[in-house]
Amino acid sequence: MAEVIGVAMLSHSPFWDLSMDIEGPGARFVAGVRGIRETVAALAPDAVVVFGPDHFRNFFYDVMPPFCIGTETVRAFGDYGTPRGSLPLAADLAGAIHAGVSEDGFDPALSLDMGVDHGIAQPYAALLPAAQVPMVPIMINANAGPRPSLHRCLAFGAAVGRAIRREARARRVLVMGSGGLSHWPRSMSADDPSTSPELRDYAITGRHRAADNSAARDAGVVARKGKTTGRVNPDWDRWFLEILASGDLEPILRLTLEDIERDGGNGAHEVRTWLAALGAWGGTVDTTVYEPMPEWVSGMGCAAAFTTSTDTRPTSVERNQ
Repeated sequence: MAEVIGVAMLSHSPFWDLSMDIEGPGARFVAGVRGIRETVAALAPDAVVVFGPDHFRNFFYDVMPPFCIGTETVRAFGDYGTPRGSLPLAADLAGAIHAGVSEDGFDPALSLDMGVDHGIAQPYAALLPAAQVPMVPIMINANAGPRPSLHRCLAFGAAVGRAIRREARARRVLVMGSGGLSHWPRSMSADDPSTSPELRDYAITGRHRAADNSAARDAGVVARKGKTTGRVNPDWDRWFLEILASGDLEPILRLTLEDIERDGGNGAHEVRTWLAALGAWGGTVDTTVYEPMPEWVSGMGCAAAFTTSTDTRPTSVERNQ
């Protein structure tokens, strides 16, 4: 039977180039990621399941599923310096997960040729830099309303965890969540009155323009790197991580859309991926690292817990708040 050997959740940012040798701003966050990476390398997972969002590069309002599982091939968009092209996919595990969650009462979309952007590719490359461990990409719609509820994301993740553990082939699986914490990017959600008409049209009909649009976004980040700041809310971010580590998720699950957007920003909806990953893990985290990074237009955090073959208790890498 397959085994879930750990969970790792981390923020992503267009302004992080995946460097592990940062000094100054970003160093604390990167040190936390580096510690998690070292533990992942030591545990040597056979497969990784990555819950992450899409930023209107592969999923649009022509068809916008709440959840989508890639089951045959996965292509990375290569935005913001992340891996580009084909990534290894654990097709048999992906198929087992899709079948398992369907039997469990969920109806995720299925993609035989799934595209992913930095929302999935960046954390995958950060923790598995050789990009050789087969993945199962699972997109959670966090950047566009209507979004699946926080409760639904946690329950969906738990169903994914059950499907992994029922899978007949013996393998060691790492689950990951990517996104958040607090940040306020420009809205592209069709149900948000602040979304400009041009961006709303792109969010609906922009599939054929995605490559050009993404290249323009990449160029904009390059031009603004080191010259821009974004709004973050360290108090909300630290509160979120404290609740995540406490084991009692009810204060998070009680959050409304309005609560999240007021205190964490529209980008904080991405914490849905963290809840799904935690649901798949089925336990709590014992590692949290946080650094407010207005220079990267986001609160940057990571959280993790692991098991070993001889000890089922989580293994701590670092803990701080």
